[in-house]
Amino acid sequence: MREIHKKKTGVRHLAKYPAAAALFGVVAGSVQAEDAVLPAVEVTATAASKNGTADTYKAPTVSVGRMQQDTRDVPQSITSITQEVMMDQDANTLKEALRNAVGVTFNAAEGGSSGDGVRIRGFGASNDLYLDNFRDSAQYNRDTFNIDTVEVLRGPASMLYGRGSTGGVINQVSKQPFLGELNQLSATVGTDAFYRAEADLNKALNETSAIRVAIMGQNADSFREGAEMNRWGVAPSIKWGIGGPTEVTLSYLHYEENNVPDYGVPYYRKDKENTSSKNDSIYGNDEPIDRVKTFYGLKDFDSEKTNTDVLTLNVQHQIAPNMLIKNSTRYGQYDLDLRASAPSLQFASNTEALSDETQVNRGRKLRERKQDILSNVTDLLWDFETGTVRHNVLAGIELTRETLQSTGRLQLDTTGTVPPGSNGLAGCKLPSTTVGNPNISGVPDNCSAPVRTVLADSTADTLAFYAQDMIELNPQWKVLLGARYDRFKASTDNTSYTQAAAADDVSRTDNVWSWRTGVIYQPDQVQSYYISYGTSFNPSAEAYSTDPKGALTDPEENRNYEIGAKWTLLEGDLALRTAIFRTEKTNERQTDIEPGVVKPYLMSGKRHTNGIELEGAGRLSDKWQIFAGVALMDPVIDEVANPERKEEEGRTVDNAPKYTGNLWTTYQIDGNWKVGGGANIMGKRYTDLSNTVNLPGFVRWDAMVEWQQRDVSVQLNVYNLFDTDHYDGLYRGFAIPGVKRSARMTVGYKF
Repeated sequence: MREIHKKKTGVRHLAKYPAAAALFGVVAGSVQAEDAVLPAVEVTATAASKNGTADTYKAPTVSVGRMQQDTRDVPQSITSITQEVMMDQDANTLKEALRNAVGVTFNAAEGGSSGDGVRIRGFGASNDLYLDNFRDSAQYNRDTFNIDTVEVLRGPASMLYGRGSTGGVINQVSKQPFLGELNQLSATVGTDAFYRAEADLNKALNETSAIRVAIMGQNADSFREGAEMNRWGVAPSIKWGIGGPTEVTLSYLHYEENNVPDYGVPYYRKDKENTSSKNDSIYGNDEPIDRVKTFYGLKDFDSEKTNTDVLTLNVQHQIAPNMLIKNSTRYGQYDLDLRASAPSLQFASNTEALSDETQVNRGRKLRERKQDILSNVTDLLWDFETGTVRHNVLAGIELTRETLQSTGRLQLDTTGTVPPGSNGLAGCKLPSTTVGNPNISGVPDNCSAPVRTVLADSTADTLAFYAQDMIELNPQWKVLLGARYDRFKASTDNTSYTQAAAADDVSRTDNVWSWRTGVIYQPDQVQSYYISYGTSFNPSAEAYSTDPKGALTDPEENRNYEIGAKWTLLEGDLALRTAIFRTEKTNERQTDIEPGVVKPYLMSGKRHTNGIELEGAGRLSDKWQIFAGVALMDPVIDEVANPERKEEEGRTVDNAPKYTGNLWTTYQIDGNWKVGGGANIMGKRYTDLSNTVNLPGFVRWDAMVEWQQRDVSVQLNVYNLFDTDHYDGLYRGFAIPGVKRSARMTVGYKF
């Protein structure tokens, strides 16, 4: 049974200072040897939670900066979503966890892509996902069954991680073996045929070694009848030398999905007289159709299959009391087979109004990806003094090879009734349906198995050196200086299976410096104030593949200015932060008005996001916890290079709301009962730079109640309590509806 947080004492505070705690132990032992009589002392600590970690919404430290450190020593905005928050919300996907991070939005499966599409502060971050500080940019839907904490570091971070990170990075911290016992099982059932089981097992093998295994299986339908979310995974890990001078951790993750993907609902133009096109499926639309529960795919024909295998070896050695060296090697293999039906509207005339009889066409999205990431990172952490000034140095080397085979495919028409396409092959035509009564069953009898049309075989090599120094001038003032050099070489070999000549094979090498600096003022242990500046870069081959124009184009450049404050209140139980920031892209890559001419992309586009964030996490009392935040943003297009698109200047960036917010709070009524609830808040989002198409803002309320008796717990979560219509992800052609009112019940058992 979870214990309740008790009254604080001086002994508890000593735990914050290991040297003081050790001294206290020596003194206490000496007094006992002399049979001295001491007054009674109440010894308490933060209780262990259901998951074996600290029972708190406040993360004690962060690792997103490539080393474990206190958040107050990082001169950038950071959100840490702890496992306790995720378990209380029953947030079992990365997207569900990220609803707790302000300024984060989600893209739909644009261009036939798949998996977690994320934006931070209005900038794309799908290639800025990390797992234990290793790049995790593959296309799959991430689960949290083996995740301890999700960390969001905002602002450019190329000095730490290399290419990307205009708006920030998202780091998933895996569960680690520990010296203790944990045997935890859970089973969840919910509306829309949701079934899930998890196990988290940890065992100490001896005084310095432990093994841990996390297991998950899920079969689930959707409130949109036809879509499915089925997955399973296992993640064993073992650690040797815990607490000793040398620690070795070996971990493995195997994760599979077998889904029926959901491409959402198409947009339509309410004012039909203002368009000359009969097909409003993509351009010139201004509202998604009002059928949030209706699925327009083919449930017996569509599929999304992913296979993820990640093997990691971490070795760290304490060379000296003030020097630690770490070497980490990661090999990840990621496979994707996507076969999806994307809906679009077909109107009989420009004046036809949307109705249940309006025709819905289905476009075929076929994608196959095979991706490998092999990376080795060596870090040296060294603390030393020069006179009265203390230095905390991080220096490292990264060697990474990433390969991607991206295959374009086509399902041929087996009846010969469809005219050939531009590639000379006849693609099968999927059956159309209607808005109000879609036929989602059956397998078309005129479609062959997918055949290859084109293969892009890409390789990206990174060689990087980086170093930063946190200089402690005195107990109040710190200065951060950091730099990184990247040599990023990318090449793509193209093969066409339908034409005599394939696209050109291209390659490019970029040599880029990235910078990070900040000044921190900490007048005491409660307050921390900072000002910081950082840069990042986006090469043409950021997502591996490139084209002849991209091979001639320099990287985009980004920079971030930030002023912030962080407070640790209520004797360390509550963390508050605020930040005012400006993130700029100073030379955005844009196409010009000479199609077919091979020359560099125009690099004179500019955009920025100004904003302010406030966030709090932790305990307000022994029984009351809270996790809340709000972000106000002004994301603007400053300059457009193409004269034909000059009207976009001054407009709002797509998928970047003016405000986002979240609130989640729980209250422990007594030793058995806990209740909680909160809201997810999202402002209006435009779907493109014309600012004519938007998804309306919304407020979604969720709630939970938990009963716990000794080793058994029963938890009920209700999502979208007031059944508010809303949309999660967007693309120019379609939007993904958010969940309707639903519920899940989880039964947990510890032994």
